[in-house]
Amino acid sequence: MTAEPTKPGSPGKLIGRRRFLGAAIAAAAATALPRAIRAQGRRVAVAGAGLSGLHAALMLEQAGYETVVIEGRDRVGGRVLTLDDVPGSPEAGGSQIGSNYRRLLASAAQLGVELAPPTARDALPMNYLIDGVVETRQSWRLSPRNPFPEALQQITPDRLASFLLREPPFAQTSDWHDNSMAEHDVAASAWLREQGLNDAALALVDANNSYGNTLAGTSLLSLYRVVAGFQRGAREGASLLAVTGGNMRLPEAMAANLQGPVLLGETVTEVASNGGGVTIRCASGLAIEADAAIMSLPVPALRPISFSPALPARQREALDSIAFNKVTQAYLSASAEDWESSAIPGSVWSDAEFGRLFARRAADSGEVFATVWINGDDCDRYEALPEAEASERILADIAKIWPDSQGKLRSHALVRWGADRFCRGSWPAWQAGQIGRYFEALRQPANGVHFAGEHTASEFSGMEGAFESGERAAREVMATAGW
Repeated sequence: MTAEPTKPGSPGKLIGRRRFLGAAIAAAAATALPRAIRAQGRRVAVAGAGLSGLHAALMLEQAGYETVVIEGRDRVGGRVLTLDDVPGSPEAGGSQIGSNYRRLLASAAQLGVELAPPTARDALPMNYLIDGVVETRQSWRLSPRNPFPEALQQITPDRLASFLLREPPFAQTSDWHDNSMAEHDVAASAWLREQGLNDAALALVDANNSYGNTLAGTSLLSLYRVVAGFQRGAREGASLLAVTGGNMRLPEAMAANLQGPVLLGETVTEVASNGGGVTIRCASGLAIEADAAIMSLPVPALRPISFSPALPARQREALDSIAFNKVTQAYLSASAEDWESSAIPGSVWSDAEFGRLFARRAADSGEVFATVWINGDDCDRYEALPEAEASERILADIAKIWPDSQGKLRSHALVRWGADRFCRGSWPAWQAGQIGRYFEALRQPANGVHFAGEHTASEFSGMEGAFESGERAAREVMATAGW
């Protein structure tokens, strides 16, 4: 089919109700689609086929709107990623579903997606590798490598921050970004020093900071929010669930149930509002005209997009300033015999280059599946390398500590969220002062453009936060005057 150029003000051509849910299909469709498309009726363009964007699109369609979902990747799901080709099918993103995730659970039930407790594998006990020496929970308190104040020496490094943050300053999890919390929107490292941690103790806690790229660059308030979320789950008696067959099956089902198209491999470059609608232009040359748009992309993916008219100054400043937490994950396995002879003691929390190693043993075969998890600026050591070299370096870094492991660990996959151009990280690495200055600005509609994504969620973080934000953005669109 050959497309005719759309003239200014003309209705353009309506794309059919096809679903583009595979890279090959998307590539073929790109040559067949008109270069400019517009609905006959009320259309909303949604940028981002992660949970927030898909949930918003489904809500809008249920309310009678037409939708077009645009996704730069060749798959749906965003930061939900099941590694189906890796033994054990591990979750590389969106790994935890709480039984108190009411929006997610309702969506899964509506779509017929089954949830169940995660597949049982025996987690190997956690050990601590500090300055090249293995410690246990029992030995840590009296270890000469323990730099914590005397009153805290019984707390292991992986639990210290949560212990110190166990009394959040807000009663409701949705209050974490309230203006009254400004005094806590400070550098986490400065506050931890006030609790008696010296340079060595701070360096140890900083070795595996999951919510910022450095402790000095992490807002204390954002850490309080994380701890409060865990406490809320405990109060509500929440347990962990997983989607049968992998968490990716949920966004795939959501996309498959949309009436409008999901366009894969289309990277948004420009969003133009003219008062009567919004035009989204993609790198391929595709132009999508709609009555409104929802941008459900992570902040780093929004940064290079040109908005016309320009976004409000503070919103633009937020997009230019907020970084995401870098995460590198390597997925390994070893036979029962090779694991035992490797001398790796089990799961390991370390101050070494490879960060943390989470190991689980299959009950039937005894095979061990291990995930190496590196956070923050420590990822830079691996992100600059080609994938094969980065995988080899991780194995070499492990072998520095346990030489007998050399040649016994099999590397199956490497996921580098910090190097992923569609997100540049896993979740916001809020810095001191940024929550008070930017959180509300990120969520504000501008010129017919609405914003979603887990980073704009108030009540929940993670996968439920994505659903929460998509719901809010969809309701904003539906509440727009004249619609």
